[in-house]
Amino acid sequence: MKPDTKRLLWMLPGLFAAGLAGPAVAADGPFVINTLQAPATMDPAFLCDITDNGYVAPLYAPLVAYGRTTIEGTPEGVTVTKENPNEIVPALAESWSVSDDALVYTFTIRDGLKFASGNAIDGAAVAASLERALKSGSCGTHFMEAADYGNTKSITAEGNTVTVTLDHPQPLLIHALTQPNVSIVDVATVEANGGNDWLATHSAGSGPYLLDSYQPGVKAVFKANPNYYGEPALEPEVVLNFIADPSTLLLQARNDAAQVTLGLPKQMLAEVADSMNIVAVPAPRWELVGLPNRVPPFDNATFRSALSYAVPYDVLVKSVAFGYGESFFGPFPPQLPSYNAELGGPRAFDLDKAKALMAESGVEGPVDLTITIREGRDDHEQIATILQQVWGQLGVDVKISKVSGSAYAEQVSAPEKTTAIMRSDGPSVTFSPWLLNYDMRCASNFNMSNYCNTEAEALFDESNKVADLAARQPYFDKITEIWVADAPRIPLYADVYTAVLDKSVKFWDFAQDGPFEIWRWGR
Repeated sequence: MKPDTKRLLWMLPGLFAAGLAGPAVAADGPFVINTLQAPATMDPAFLCDITDNGYVAPLYAPLVAYGRTTIEGTPEGVTVTKENPNEIVPALAESWSVSDDALVYTFTIRDGLKFASGNAIDGAAVAASLERALKSGSCGTHFMEAADYGNTKSITAEGNTVTVTLDHPQPLLIHALTQPNVSIVDVATVEANGGNDWLATHSAGSGPYLLDSYQPGVKAVFKANPNYYGEPALEPEVVLNFIADPSTLLLQARNDAAQVTLGLPKQMLAEVADSMNIVAVPAPRWELVGLPNRVPPFDNATFRSALSYAVPYDVLVKSVAFGYGESFFGPFPPQLPSYNAELGGPRAFDLDKAKALMAESGVEGPVDLTITIREGRDDHEQIATILQQVWGQLGVDVKISKVSGSAYAEQVSAPEKTTAIMRSDGPSVTFSPWLLNYDMRCASNFNMSNYCNTEAEALFDESNKVADLAARQPYFDKITEIWVADAPRIPLYADVYTAVLDKSVKFWDFAQDGPFEIWRWGR
C-alpha cells in the first residue's frame, strides 16, 4: 500500500507550527469549541447545511423540542445524551393542540417571555417569525412547510395564541417545528437593524445564548442569555473557533486549547485517543456525490450506474472514514428503519462491470465532470481525488472545484444542479418521509441530483396515505428498487459522527441537525 501522502501533508504544518496552538484553557475560563467548518450565515432561515444549522441552534428557541435519551457505551465519566424524535416536549409553547381534521395547529405561548433584546415574545412576535421563515425562499420555507410546499394557508395570532392552518394534513409539521431554521427570531430587532443582511452576522434570539461577537470564518462568542425562559446553559460563555486547517485543529486538541474539537478528520483521531475522550454516534448522516441528472450524459441511468460501480467503497470507509463509516447503496442509510439491506445494501467495487455498463450506455468519452466541494473539507477533497483517478479509467475527466461556504450554499439550494456536488447530508427530521420529501421529489431545490422519477414519487404519495410508518415498508422497498436501478447519486458511506472531548467535559449532547445543542455541554 502506498503511504497516505494526504495525511502526511496534513501533519507537516503541525510539526513547525507549535506557536499556533494557543494557551491551554483554564477550567474556569470560557468553554472552547474548535471546529473545522464555519457557517455560511448566522441567519437561521437561510442555513441549509446539517452542520451549519447547529451554529444557530443555541441562539434561538423553538416552539417545541425533542426530548432526550442517554447513549450507552460512552467514555467513562461522560454523560452523553441525544435527541429522541419520538418524544416532543414544550419549548416556547407551553402547550399545543391539533384539530380533528389535522389542519389546524394551535400553540399557546408561555406568559412573560422576552427576547435577548428585551422585546416581548408573544403571539404576534412568534407569528411574525414563522411568517419570515415561510417567506424566506430558503430552508426556512422548507421547514415551515415541512417540505410540503404550498401547504401553509395562514399563520395568525391573538394574544399568546398562534394558529397555523394547513391545506391538507402534514404530520411531520410538528417535527419540523423543533428545528433551528424555524426557531423564533426577534423580527422587530432584525428590521430595526436593516434586515436580513444584518442578521447574517448578528443574532436576534430567544435561545439559551446570545451572540456576543462574531468574526465570519474566524470566531464566535456566545454568552448566556439572561432572558432565556428555560434552565440556564451549563457554561456561561462559549468560544467557537473556526479552524480550516486540520493539522492546526489537531495541534490545538493535543495542546488542550479546546474542551471540544469537531470535524477532526477520522484518520487523526488515533493521534488524540490516549489523552482525550472520543465520542462516536452512529446517525442517519452520510457522505454523497450528487450527480447532475438533467445534464447529459448524466441523464443516462446506465451511465450513472457505471460510475457507481467504479467507486472503491471499502477503501473510502477504511482510508477516509477510518472505520467510522458503513457502506450502503440506496435512498435510505442503515440507521433509518426503512433501510432494507437486501435491496439497498453495499455496492461492490467492480471496474469491469463499470466498463461494461459504460459501453452499454452508449456514452463515449471523454466526459467532463466538475465535482464541487466546500472549502475546509479535506476529506471530501481526498474522496474527490480518488474518484478523479478511478473515473478517469472510464473516460470521465474530473475537475475538483473548491468554493467558499456561501458559494457552496448557493449551489446546494440552486434549482438546477450543473455540477456534481459532494455533501455531508442527512434528514434533520429523522423520518424516511422527510428524507424523501426533499431528496427525491422532482421539484425540490434540495434534491442534490435533480433526480426525477414519477413512478417513485407516485409511490411515495401513496405511502403518505398510510398512517402507520411501519406499514409503509412495501412502498419504501419498491422505491428503493427503482432508486437503485436509477443510481441518481452515489452514497459514499453512512457516517459515524465523532467528537473529541478533553477530560474535563462531563456532559455532551448529540442532535442530528448540528450537533450544536451546546447549552447541554459542560464541565
